[in-house]
Amino acid sequence: MNRNDISMQDIHYFVEVAKRGKLSATAAELGLPVATLSRRLTQLEQTLGYKLLNRTTRSIGLTAIGQQYFDQCAVHVEAALSAHESIHSSLNHLAGTLRVSVMPGLTMILPAVLKELRETYPQISFEVELGSAGTARNGQPFDLMLRTGELDDSALIQKHVAQVQWILVAARSYLDRFGRPTCPEDLGLHERIITGGLPDWTLGEGDSLLNVRGPTHIGTNSAALGVQLATAGLGIAWMPSHQALSQTLRELALEQILPDWKLPSATIYALSDNRVTPARAKVFLDALQRHLGVN
Repeated sequence: MNRNDISMQDIHYFVEVAKRGKLSATAAELGLPVATLSRRLTQLEQTLGYKLLNRTTRSIGLTAIGQQYFDQCAVHVEAALSAHESIHSSLNHLAGTLRVSVMPGLTMILPAVLKELRETYPQISFEVELGSAGTARNGQPFDLMLRTGELDDSALIQKHVAQVQWILVAARSYLDRFGRPTCPEDLGLHERIITGGLPDWTLGEGDSLLNVRGPTHIGTNSAALGVQLATAGLGIAWMPSHQALSQTLRELALEQILPDWKLPSATIYALSDNRVTPARAKVFLDALQRHLGVN
């Protein structure tokens, strides 16, 4: 007997028929035509080479070998069904812990996202780490990893989340002291806080593109830190645009610089090892999209 010839689905059907003792009732419960169920049971018997069921027009009974087979299979079928139900519940139930790895550029948006989610879904807990590591510090795998740019060589499932538009900001105190840029060329005369090792800034307005160069004295790999440095009056920095941008600028005493000129946008991808997105991950991504102003 070749194990590859055995259908686990047929074993499940056999166990259900054996428990009920009626073919029609079992077929109705399983959502199958009676003829289909009967054929699958016959196929299982032929694969095994033994008769498992004594069938009459009114009922079905187990043969001696059928009883032995049922006793050994039933517990495993129930365990498999329980495992299936547990996984299904985990994927669809808005509870449990969501482990997320996030690039530092989204740090400023996350507090509002998590505040909304904790108020709406109090049974969901969140573990958030910044950086690009593939696993959390405690060794647990992440449910989601948010990254910018498509990873061609990644074996993980990639799902597009949003396009992030970057803007330029500076503290009002800095602008009052050093002046407000009126065109991209003016940026070369200002302190520019460099994020992600990009000393040259490319700005676009319609079909026009302009590269901004000039001396720089502060650089960081964290957009959030760049904004904090700008808030402290140290220069002009990049900042992700988001739904509550106006309120954030007021709270931090920041002003947007050259709003008609656009910086290159960044594409955010959610990476995971599962094509099925758990419900708690989906509500997280939905909230993130809302706060990024994605319709």
